[in-house]
Amino acid sequence: MRDRWKELFTSKLNQTGPWDRWDFIALVIAMFTAAWVFALKLKAFYDLSYSGDLFMNTQLARSWLEGRGLLQDNWFGNFLTIHTYFLLVPLGLIAKPFGAPGLLFVLAAFVGAAYFLAARVLRLLGVAGPVAVIAAGVLLASPLSIAFYQEAGGGFYVETLAPALCLILFYFLLQRRMMASIVTALVVISVKEDAPIAAAMVAIVAGVETWLSSPSKPPRYRFNWPAAITLILSASAIPVLLAISWAQSPPMYARHSFDRIGVVAPGSFSSPGSLFIFVASNIPHWLASTVVRQWLWVIIVGTFGTVLLRPYYLVVGVPTTGVAWLMNRNDLLWAPRFFPAEALLWCITLVGFASVARAVPRSSKWMRTALFTTSIVIAALSVSAQLALVPWFARGAYLLRSSSLYSSSERQEADALFERYRREGKPEEPVVASFFLLRYAHDRNLFWLTQLHGRPVPIWILGDSKDAYAPLRISSDTINPASGIHIEDYVLLDRRGRFVLLKKRE
Repeated sequence: MRDRWKELFTSKLNQTGPWDRWDFIALVIAMFTAAWVFALKLKAFYDLSYSGDLFMNTQLARSWLEGRGLLQDNWFGNFLTIHTYFLLVPLGLIAKPFGAPGLLFVLAAFVGAAYFLAARVLRLLGVAGPVAVIAAGVLLASPLSIAFYQEAGGGFYVETLAPALCLILFYFLLQRRMMASIVTALVVISVKEDAPIAAAMVAIVAGVETWLSSPSKPPRYRFNWPAAITLILSASAIPVLLAISWAQSPPMYARHSFDRIGVVAPGSFSSPGSLFIFVASNIPHWLASTVVRQWLWVIIVGTFGTVLLRPYYLVVGVPTTGVAWLMNRNDLLWAPRFFPAEALLWCITLVGFASVARAVPRSSKWMRTALFTTSIVIAALSVSAQLALVPWFARGAYLLRSSSLYSSSERQEADALFERYRREGKPEEPVVASFFLLRYAHDRNLFWLTQLHGRPVPIWILGDSKDAYAPLRISSDTINPASGIHIEDYVLLDRRGRFVLLKKRE
């Protein structure tokens, strides 16, 4: 009995992992998941649900293939002054021919991969095939995961690819595959300057679980060297990535990443080293912040309570809140902020699910009934708590509700009107559009109305006179005066309802 309960707090590793029909079933489900997510994302794209971030990432990915330099867009300019989005560079090979839908396809493929990898990790942890297939589905269908991947307004962030990459890393680390782990860790690190935190968290969980899984073996057999190397690599990468960003010269519309930190005034940091000194000297303030308190609750309910089987991860995982604390914007659950915590949350949930799944079959009948009932109650309470944390549109995703602010008739009017621009406009001609009309110029020379100083004068204007974002509201006779555009220089080609299409006079 004592050994049976002890299994709840340790892992059992099978470094090869069985492969049977249940893994093929998981693969089929993963492929279906990817296709379903892509269909939903594509529908949202054509429903005009997405605004700036998807289209900005598209420009960043394509810029090196268009002769504009590395990670350049028409919003900020040199984006390396803000974030080190190096993973977007190879994605340009997809974004160049397919535009924004290409990035949505990549995201959908990573969601499917995340499901399959979650199932495979559970198999490595000694979980039977049917249980692994179901548990992986529960993890990916949880409200926090749905909200993370949905990102109703933005549609795509390169950070949303990180959790799936972290599951690949977790899989290789549990198998102690050195080269595969290092390569995958480098890919994770290339996501962003704080992505090494996610890689480090995965390495710590893998190292701890490996150590605890074989208590009878000598220390040299229990120590996970690939996990240790990954942890060192991750810790070393953070100052390197920050130094790369620091070395960039900020253009007109891009404040330096260090000047975007919200807990201090802009210009407070003289170097990347001063940031580390500031964090080290303010650890008590960080630990006492509302961000950490919120994170503790998110981790408890996000792991369906399984983190309580490994409570030390509540301490280990605090660094995943560092950026949210520094930015001071109350946006912990925003995908670009939450992805390190999401990666940690997934790893903890998988090892917790595995411990419970192994303990149940070895229990007596009444104990199995009690554990099953308790698990159902905890899962229901966790889902309820997660639903309370996520925004309304994430809850609506379960009912396949559109997050578009436009009605079906308004979308038809927009499609009919801006089809003329798609037909007559040239790809190189500068164009500006209202906030949710960017889709019509996703693969063109798109600019933003509020970022036009020192940039080409737009040839085309795609306007929405009732745009929810007032600075980008455009009608046939009014436009944001701060843009520098004189509306009298443009001719109204057509109007449909609230939408207008204008072209610069020749």
